[in-house]
Amino acid sequence: KSNKIHINIRGVIMNYFDLHCDTAYECYKTGEDFYKNSLAVSGEKGMLFDNWHQIFAVWIKDNCEKPFELYKAILKDAKDKLKKSSQSLTPYFAVEGGAVVEHDIDRLYTLKQDGIKLLTLTWNGDNNIAGGVNSQKILTGFGKRVIKEMNSLNIACDLSHLNTKSFYKVAENAEKILASHSNCYNICPHKRNLSDTQIKLIYERKGIIGLCFYPEFLGGEV
Repeated sequence: KSNKIHINIRGVIMNYFDLHCDTAYECYKTGEDFYKNSLAVSGEKGMLFDNWHQIFAVWIKDNCEKPFELYKAILKDAKDKLKKSSQSLTPYFAVEGGAVVEHDIDRLYTLKQDGIKLLTLTWNGDNNIAGGVNSQKILTGFGKRVIKEMNSLNIACDLSHLNTKSFYKVAENAEKILASHSNCYNICPHKRNLSDTQIKLIYERKGIIGLCFYPEFLGGEV
């Protein structure tokens, strides 16, 4: 899930910015180290880049039983393991899954204190905030309150994974929007991808879209 690569061949300089990876969750789940592991992203592989800016997403499933406890455990594990990382790496953190909030809007303040830069509001299902691509649920009244607090805390709303109705309702209420890992529906008609109208809206709002290299979202096979 990679988003921006700039290569200066003459100077052999490579700058890399990735808006989303699942490495924090995978390292926590498998017990693997960050610097050297069997995953797509590692500190060792990151040594290729002169400047590497990486957003690590803490993945919280829609139906997670104790989402806030899991979030804290994954984040702590990631920060501990990132202490042994490439010197070129500048890490940032996000949460993929608004289920982490549950019914407690004050948890957003903890996310802010923990350094969370953006919140992907749903995964593929739904939660108390809105509905993902496998759900018909729209942005809820509670969800509007969540977005209002996110606006005040300068936490960006990540529109990736939202169904179409939730996408537009969230965009109406959020001050800072982006899609951290979404592709173009017109090129590959997958429900996780964005229509031209959605892409244009994000552009007009000065948001950014990170491409996702998952084969199924590009027209290939998994």
